[in-house]
Amino acid sequence: MNLHNVKVLSLSIISLLSVGCSAQSMSTTSVAQQHINKAYELAGDTFMRTTAELQCSDDNRAMAFFEDKSVPPPTKVFDNLYYVGVSTVGAYALQTSEGIILIDALNNTEEAKNVIEPGLRELGLDPKNIKIIIVTHGHGDHYGGAKYLSEKYKIPVMMSDADWELAANPQVSQASGMPAPDWSEAPDKDLVAKDGQEVTYGNTSVKLIATPGHTPGTMSLIFPVIENGKQHMAAMWGGTGIPSQAQSIENYIQSAAKFARLEKERGVDVALSNHPFVDDSLNRMREFRNNPKGNNPFIIGEQKVLDYTNVMSECAQAALARAK
Repeated sequence: MNLHNVKVLSLSIISLLSVGCSAQSMSTTSVAQQHINKAYELAGDTFMRTTAELQCSDDNRAMAFFEDKSVPPPTKVFDNLYYVGVSTVGAYALQTSEGIILIDALNNTEEAKNVIEPGLRELGLDPKNIKIIIVTHGHGDHYGGAKYLSEKYKIPVMMSDADWELAANPQVSQASGMPAPDWSEAPDKDLVAKDGQEVTYGNTSVKLIATPGHTPGTMSLIFPVIENGKQHMAAMWGGTGIPSQAQSIENYIQSAAKFARLEKERGVDVALSNHPFVDDSLNRMREFRNNPKGNNPFIIGEQKVLDYTNVMSECAQAALARAK
């Protein structure tokens, strides 16, 4: 074979490899776009469009929301559920016949002092009646105020074993790009949340479901809420942001499927987020405060709850296609 033929053969191989890589890239893009399209189809023109726009993006745009330091008014969302969070992250007080179950505790001691405590009092609740703090996952914007509240009121704190470990090593979260500077120190390891466990106080039980993905030990919750004397079932997805590593994304997708099955089994008709910018919660709360006798915008029906979970799953599947 002469030199000319070798050059031609080499160029042909390079061309074939280029075509193959291009086709693979197009295929990956096509698969990702199919999942994105499905997410938008499920979202329709509801609040879930906000969810799809954030979750399906590949530019990390959600991080911009963490710059908002405003504090919305404490809000009665249901007869037995109250929002005492900030604009970026939520804390929810679930009133039971034996006291308050607090879900998450914001970023730091200052927010526990200046948002949670006065917010509860403004809503007619006493922080002394908090019986337990359930932390959905081990990032400081969810456990940051727990140490202060726990020590002041002698309240137990519950988190999964894996995320107690994560909370004890916040540099891991910081390395992944989490906005950690405002976080206070994690509480000392206390109660360990188990998959399928029910936390019961008086007339109210909170079902804990392990949904790893966002963190190794994320816990999602299902619990009853009351509206005008009628019981509804609420679900809170514990870890919203889609991770960057392929294995973690796969865990996220599997967790979403598991959670959707339980939502369907339990007739969940209310979807809640611990990050209110993800599901337009703050606007819906404002709407409800302005018209408290109108329809509660958080009661969306069983099918829409499943659609919401599936929007996040479809966006995660798009992320997985891009990651691979």
